[in-house]
Amino acid sequence: MLLYVGLGSNLGEREENIRRAAQLISERVGQLLKCSSIYESAPVDMKTDNMFLNAVALFETDMEAHEILRITQQIERELGRTQKSDARHYDRTIDIDLLQYGDLNFEEAELTLPHPMVPERKFVLEPLVEIDPDARFMAPPFPTFAQLLEDFDTAEITVPTEPLPIDWRAVNFLLRQLSPGKSITWTDYQQLFETPNTYLVFLSDYVEDVKRRVGMATLCITQSPTGRKAWVEDLVIDQPFRGRGLSHRLLACLKLKAAEMGVRKLMLTSRPVRVAANRLYQHEGFERRETNVYAFEILPGDIEAYRLATNGQRLKCVGPLLTD
Repeated sequence: MLLYVGLGSNLGEREENIRRAAQLISERVGQLLKCSSIYESAPVDMKTDNMFLNAVALFETDMEAHEILRITQQIERELGRTQKSDARHYDRTIDIDLLQYGDLNFEEAELTLPHPMVPERKFVLEPLVEIDPDARFMAPPFPTFAQLLEDFDTAEITVPTEPLPIDWRAVNFLLRQLSPGKSITWTDYQQLFETPNTYLVFLSDYVEDVKRRVGMATLCITQSPTGRKAWVEDLVIDQPFRGRGLSHRLLACLKLKAAEMGVRKLMLTSRPVRVAANRLYQHEGFERRETNVYAFEILPGDIEAYRLATNGQRLKCVGPLLTD
């Protein structure tokens, strides 16, 4: 079966780490069929000054999936990786991800195939498209890798400065997905724009060649005796657009806006039943409190990282993975 493997490194001899990993996988797992170029990109969902190199390689093998995982984790250890990611991500000499294996589709604590983050990672999608653009991602609705990459770059984040009826209708449409039966009157919607330090953020994308609002969040900034703080409210993505990393971009925009306004603590609340949302917030670096409030510490030095994440993931091709 065809095995797609993601390779990444942001410590040490990054290019050599990736090439050596591809070589070891070909020796221990299966024949190397294709490999992408190596791409450089800014870190995603982690705080570090070390830029990443990433690539994707395609192998042919009949080995059992969990055995492949065991072997690739052993290769990571041999190449100097000492700490696996959990709720946080860490610098690493090598990261080997099983992206897709044949048509397998399952979710377990140890391994999920295909990798659920593929649609949300441009540094994975671009090399995938380079080596196999027409292959299908083995999760509904089974788009091609090329279609996933095309969809990735169409979203746009905006902060409106005046209330418009078309936006008000979009807000109510999205609110119903967040809290059934919930709505906001036109008068209350207008007051949002008259309230100091309250910002509505929209995420827009194309629906049948028409760009419309497909996500939103609100940032409310306040001054307290313990410093300037901000709250995130009503973060929601339209159902058909979930799973593409758009929530991450919305949160990055909110972090950037809060940092620019001098906020040091960004807070949000989430009901325990919102399992996927809570997993997202923890993945984004928000710390869960006993009150089920999540808190994120804004660091002024991270403003550029927030800006990069808001605008999407930018890659630079730095050369071939393997040479003849």
